[in-house]
Amino acid sequence: MRKILNYALYDFANSSFTTIIITFIFSTYFAQQIVKDPILGQSYWGWAIGVSGFAVAVIGPFLGAISDKKNLKVTFLRTFSLLCIILTCFLWFAKPSEDYIFFTLIIVVAANFFYELSLLFYNALLKTVSSEKNLGKSSGASFALGYLGGILVLLLAIKLFIDTENPIFGLKKENYENVRAISFFVSLWFLIFSIPLLISAKKNLIITKSEIGLFSQIQKLVWDKGLKKIGIFLIARMLYADGLNAIIVMGGIFAVGVFQLSIKELLQLSILMNISAVIGAIIGGYFNDLLGSKKIIVLSLLGIIISSILILFSFSKMYFLIFATINGLFIGPIQSASRVVISKMLINEDQSKGFGLFATSGKLTSF
Repeated sequence: MRKILNYALYDFANSSFTTIIITFIFSTYFAQQIVKDPILGQSYWGWAIGVSGFAVAVIGPFLGAISDKKNLKVTFLRTFSLLCIILTCFLWFAKPSEDYIFFTLIIVVAANFFYELSLLFYNALLKTVSSEKNLGKSSGASFALGYLGGILVLLLAIKLFIDTENPIFGLKKENYENVRAISFFVSLWFLIFSIPLLISAKKNLIITKSEIGLFSQIQKLVWDKGLKKIGIFLIARMLYADGLNAIIVMGGIFAVGVFQLSIKELLQLSILMNISAVIGAIIGGYFNDLLGSKKIIVLSLLGIIISSILILFSFSKMYFLIFATINGLFIGPIQSASRVVISKMLINEDQSKGFGLFATSGKLTSF
């Protein structure tokens, strides 16, 4: 139980980065105050996430293969987590001026690159903290705690830094110091709650010895006189993962650009979607072990597609918020079930390179 809690706390920790930096507050600040054009800012931000995602898609499988061969899974998790945390602090220097567009994008690309790499090795640890029969519940619980962390960190960020006449530490609103300082808050949150896993995670004593090259090791996972089941799944995932990433990454900017949501309304949107995602992840995790991952993925995809279409035809904020909340209900289960599928298909010695390919399938077509 302690292993699962430590594992889930990492999701609780890193949700601060995706919720505040990538999806909501900082992405909106970048589009509105640095670029000063929500539509153009949305485009720049999307390309930045796409570039970092493409880099992960190319490099991830090879780092995974090196990790499996040299027993570096835990080392890579610690290193890439800390690099993301440190780089996030540099967003303090992203002042509200068009002169800082390039600087901000460089930091975001680098920080998100290391975040995605840390996630690769985090996913690869799932099988070490949970029994085979409870993988669905364990994966769902970690995603649920991650979404819960997203709610709490966002509420605290709004309360302490934005929705107040006197931001904490005497930060000034005139030059958006209060918004830029959130980068330190995110980094601290990420660091503190990731410590239990980063310290307790133990290296596998078995070091894989292989005479074949890294590329051949990766190829062997998905191809043996034809495409293996894991290869077929990764292709299928590539088709739905990018749509899911677009919803997560561009959600905040889309809400502002199309529906002119205020910061407070963005907060409401985030809370609603995260609460529904918590519920979905817990329920999905339970039924994942009961019904199997494939059924959960198919049902979740149907829910996401239908609710996304309804969002496109929403002409009022109220309907947008309702359908976005329904959309969030299916995001947790599909993410959790997808991770379980790969984890079950791979032996322990192939987890890192397998999740490297998992990252590739989700990021290769980021553009």
